Amino acid sequence: MDEIITSKVYVLADDQSRIIRCEGGYTTPADLTGWVQIDEGTGDKYNLCQSNYFDGGIHTADGIPRYKLADGQAVERTEEEIAADRLPSARAAKETELSNACNAAIVSGLDIQLPGGTTEHFDYSERDQINMKEMFDAVLMGATMYPYQSEDGSCRTYTAEEIVNIYPALAGNKTAQLTYYHQLKDYIGTLDTVEEIDAVTYGQPLTGAYLEHYTEMVAVAAEQMQTVVARITSAMSA
Repeated sequence: MDEIITSKVYVLADDQSRIIRCEGGYTTPADLTGWVQIDEGTGDKYNLCQSNYFDGGIHTADGIPRYKLADGQAVERTEEEIAADRLPSARAAKETELSNACNAAIVSGLDIQLPGGTTEHFDYSERDQINMKEMFDAVLMGATMYPYQSEDGSCRTYTAEEIVNIYPALAGNKTAQLTYYHQLKDYIGTLDTVEEIDAVTYGQPLTGAYLEHYTEMVAVAAEQMQTVVARITSAMSA
């Protein structure tokens, strides 16, 4: 009688006992350090266990381990366990989405009414922030005017009075947007389901401690900027 040759099934688990690889039969690893044998048998299920042993594969469609080791046996993980594994990637994706929205809200700038009654739009890209800060610093040092080009206008000379309206408004909007983003980011860190995380949108109202902290930080920034502007205004009128 021909000898029946069986193939052994080995799995490799991560530090949370989640099965991340399955090998055996024709693909048995040369070094089995860290691998655990969970079964033995004949046929493709065992000879080609990498793709045939676990029905549906060892990972979900989005890469989450479907099985775990428990007392040396492979058992299916619960829906709750699988859902919990999705939280880190869902949070990371949402944080990227919110960060992009925050940056867009800063870069798009503001429509600002100038002392003469006209309204101009000023973008606030990184380049604009550098140029605008340079212009504001010049006024701090005593300049009475400075050349600049707004988004929808040609290059012209802005007076110190106009500049102390433009820069604080744009800088204040940047502070407000960044503070809002960080409070929203802290909030999603407390959410327990992917559905809750996905429902968060940039622009939704803050509540509770998040709103209190946002209001406090924005108020502090505005107060300090007002102090600087008051000093400039006083110097200009002296």
